Amino acid sequence: MIVLEWLFLTIAPCDAAEPWQLGSQDAATPMMQGIIDLHHDIFFFLILILVFVSRILVRALWHFQKEKNPIPQRIVHGTTIEILRTIFPSIIPMFIAIPSFALLYSMDELVVNPAITIKAIGHQWYRSYEYSDYNSSDEQSLTFDSYTIPEDDLELGQLRLLEVDNRVVVPAKSHLRIIVTSADVLHSWAVPSPGVKCDAVPGRLNQTSISVQREGVYYGQCSEICGTNHAFMRAPGKIGRLLSPLWLSRTTQGASHPRSKLLQRAAGAVWSRGARQ
Repeated sequence: MIVLEWLFLTIAPCDAAEPWQLGSQDAATPMMQGIIDLHHDIFFFLILILVFVSRILVRALWHFQKEKNPIPQRIVHGTTIEILRTIFPSIIPMFIAIPSFALLYSMDELVVNPAITIKAIGHQWYRSYEYSDYNSSDEQSLTFDSYTIPEDDLELGQLRLLEVDNRVVVPAKSHLRIIVTSADVLHSWAVPSPGVKCDAVPGRLNQTSISVQREGVYYGQCSEICGTNHAFMRAPGKIGRLLSPLWLSRTTQGASHPRSKLLQRAAGAVWSRGARQ
């Protein structure tokens, strides 16, 4: 019973890493679901190959040991077996490559008209986020910094080395465009549940598109070694309904916030665009 409970806890759906976790985090986008399905399919055939090769190896060790065959046979050439052992291993990567390339190219597809665009800027050792669609010259731009919360300041239920003081909040079931860059050294913006990993290169803009299908809080990290505090660069985000008072309250902490008017206009624009999609 204890073993079953341990196994259930390790494979239960989650949006953050867990102790002794086996497998990937629960998929939040069709792209991540495709990655998980491809992994499972390949792993199934790997198990078959492992069983087949192990059986041949064990059978050879059992039947051709010294006690059973004191005088070994001298076989130096076998045309048939050499052809088979060359053809079959070459066919297997071809079957793996077809779905792999299809998934790889689909990950590079970009949305022409996204509901919202977010710019993520890496720093040593924090991130800045900018809702690029809603900046204006007459009001304060919608930008904020996101720092990892120190362990001593964590509240009950918050995850160690994963929580930040300002989360990115985006709508669910909408096409999102993420623009990633860096202000100093190489970083990488990676969030496992949506299946996103994009390098942040100084002086260069990289972009990726995601479409999160369910609400939740998704935890990410910098996956490119960027210096002493690399382990403290996190990228959690909250996925809410088609934008709403929840998004405004979590981002502005009230109507008196200096960015509240800009956020309300941004939420209205995203709502109308998301509803059309």
